[in-house]
Amino acid sequence: MAQGAPPLARLTWPERLAWMVCAMPELLKSFAWDAFVLFFYAQVVGLNGWLIGLAISVIVVFDTLVDPWIGALSDRLTGTRLGRRHSLMFAAILPFTVGIAMVFAPPAAMSQMQILSWLLGWGLLARIGISFWTVPAYALGGELTSSEKERRLVAVLRNLGNQAIILSVPAVAFGVFFAHRPGFSRPQLDPAPYPSFGLFVAGLGGLLMLIGALGTYRRARMIEAAERPSPEASDAGAGPLAVLRALVQSIRITPNVGKLLAVAFLVLFVNSVINQLSLHLATYFWQLDQTWTPRLLMAATFGSILAMLMAPLFLKLFSSRRAMVIGLSAFFTCQALAVLLPLGGFAPAAGTAAIGVLIAALRFLGGLAYGLYVVPFNIVTYEIGDEHEYNTGRPAQGTVAAMMFVGLQLGSGAVALLAGSFLGLIAFPVGLSVESMPQAKVEALAWFILALIVVAGGAMAWLVSTFRTDAAKIAAIRSRREGNSRSES
Repeated sequence: MAQGAPPLARLTWPERLAWMVCAMPELLKSFAWDAFVLFFYAQVVGLNGWLIGLAISVIVVFDTLVDPWIGALSDRLTGTRLGRRHSLMFAAILPFTVGIAMVFAPPAAMSQMQILSWLLGWGLLARIGISFWTVPAYALGGELTSSEKERRLVAVLRNLGNQAIILSVPAVAFGVFFAHRPGFSRPQLDPAPYPSFGLFVAGLGGLLMLIGALGTYRRARMIEAAERPSPEASDAGAGPLAVLRALVQSIRITPNVGKLLAVAFLVLFVNSVINQLSLHLATYFWQLDQTWTPRLLMAATFGSILAMLMAPLFLKLFSSRRAMVIGLSAFFTCQALAVLLPLGGFAPAAGTAAIGVLIAALRFLGGLAYGLYVVPFNIVTYEIGDEHEYNTGRPAQGTVAAMMFVGLQLGSGAVALLAGSFLGLIAFPVGLSVESMPQAKVEALAWFILALIVVAGGAMAWLVSTFRTDAAKIAAIRSRREGNSRSES
């Protein structure tokens, strides 16, 4: 390497902070999409629940098909002026910002099929656009450093960036856009703020993407310049069939890649259950007012921020695998109790401040537990990328990141289909006030959410316990990268 530090050296603080910013756009999209899109189109726009499930499922299927191609492309892209990761990251900014803004601005007086087409078209642009950012950006985290200690910091910073978004955006959403107005029992039932909120998400997302890409560009280019291209990488095809074959082979060559896909599916499945239906629960089940709803959405974030500070100690006490199992088990328990206690009559009355305190406390504890899971999970993901690179002889962080995001998309899509379809199945009323909503419908939805959390959560905790990474292969990749960087110095 002609200039600068080798990949094993510590990142500068501007580079660390820029990497932290790289994680924010995906969480910004996830919060806006999961917390508002289903509720907005079902309860405010009035799109039929079956059609919502269909639209979101189609969007996620297309997104899922694109993610592996993006991952393979970002691993194999050579000879570009901006580099294999950043060429795609810069290209993602415009499609995402335009798409997400338009999702929240459907014209009035459209028919059901017109609303469906609007959500499909702009939703596809937003979701596929952000994938061109998220997959290469996540892969970049496995390449910024091979130092175990520095990777732990990289994982913590990524999740601090996530929590900063989850903490700040709900506060802005409900403090600025969804403030109480006469005529609406809950501000999220008011259609007026949604277009402005979409523009806010688009503008903030585009700014964060630009800052993250510019701040990590120099180091990424230095790392790529130090790599020695392999014949396998140059011979590998980037067409759809070649990518599909490579993904199937990756699971056979490195079984942990398949486990990672399954874990990612389950974690997004459960999180999407919680996030996409939180406004339904907050509005009709717990009956929280406009002061407690944003607190509910932010409580888990405070827990996760505390978890980031505790993560180094937690990982000293437990192995990465055991830390993930403990964190997940506690997380699912807290989420289940938030639904089970009110259903069983062991919680304060709906609509009171006391129920708000209880649910916020459970969300805080759940966020703490989830934060203690997600740091070792990120570390293990990068180790799986190293293991797969050893097995294949070519850069693999993009491919492994793509497999993880395929699982995330499938989990999100499965929940969208189930949630939207279930709302249609039980004929969940549209646009009713809290007082007018039939209690039987509300309880049916709560039981549905509880069942999904318990089944998927138990399966995920078991699967995580089966992770085993090959320490010798990971050490060999770190040694190879260090040797490449020294030979270029």
